[in-house]
Amino acid sequence: MSVQNVIAVIFDCDDTLCPDTITYLLSQYDIDPQRFWQEIESDVRAGMDPPLAYMYKIAELVQVGRMPDLTNAKLRELGSRIRFFPGIPGVFGDLRKFIERKPEFVDAEVSIEFYVVTGGFEEMIKGSCIAEYIKDIFGCTFEVDPQTGVVHRPKGIVTFTEKTKFIYAINKGISSHELREDPYRVNDSIQEEHRRIPFRNMIYIGDGPSDIPCFSLIQKLGGGNGAIGHVIGVYRRGTSRKGYELARGRRITAGPFSTNYTRRSDLRKYLEQNILDIGFEIVRRRKITFRRGVRQY
Repeated sequence: MSVQNVIAVIFDCDDTLCPDTITYLLSQYDIDPQRFWQEIESDVRAGMDPPLAYMYKIAELVQVGRMPDLTNAKLRELGSRIRFFPGIPGVFGDLRKFIERKPEFVDAEVSIEFYVVTGGFEEMIKGSCIAEYIKDIFGCTFEVDPQTGVVHRPKGIVTFTEKTKFIYAINKGISSHELREDPYRVNDSIQEEHRRIPFRNMIYIGDGPSDIPCFSLIQKLGGGNGAIGHVIGVYRRGTSRKGYELARGRRITAGPFSTNYTRRSDLRKYLEQNILDIGFEIVRRRKITFRRGVRQY
């Protein structure tokens, strides 16, 4: 049996941890974001998946010379300039210390890991200041020209429901690298008690429609005994409508909260309470296991 003592906090990225990174990328090349997104909206109405539409459009802009030096290295460089919302990246270290200050959690070897599942560009996040705190990043990737390294075409996309595939990968202990080498691994049949991080140990934080499949998945599978899983809605100041719609549709179990991750913010307090709830449930299950004389390895 798996130990199952890891708490996973899973974040969307754009408008959850920071302002929209694709809009930021466009602005660095003097490309009008409003016009760009209008063109993407037109492509989507014609039947394209949104991530596929904007990735192909960016590849096209590279080919016509509007973004001539766009490589994975350049994406990482631009990622290093991303400005995150208040409290980030400090929140990651703070929450690790928060866990370590609970003697019961230390005895039960409870730990916490952070993940990003996003329709944004993986390389930008890997170049950002949060990368060192994140266990794994699942995002959109480009295939590059083997000679120049310049972006050529989409390689991996993250659609709305595609996000749930990565939630299952986290659940089963499959890394992004392993998943790319063998994408079918996520479909392997693994008994619940042998999965690395059960859904009840997950907290998902997101801001909008692209997160709804993940919200629904964790709400349904992360609960127990009549409870529902831990999903938190957030909104960026000035963009509260999306958060309101999530709350009105009962897509989230809490929020929406403003994207303020600083100490004593409402979001931070609620996140810490969720962590406590999961942590003490891990402690409780561990005690039951020991009383039954079966130690988990």
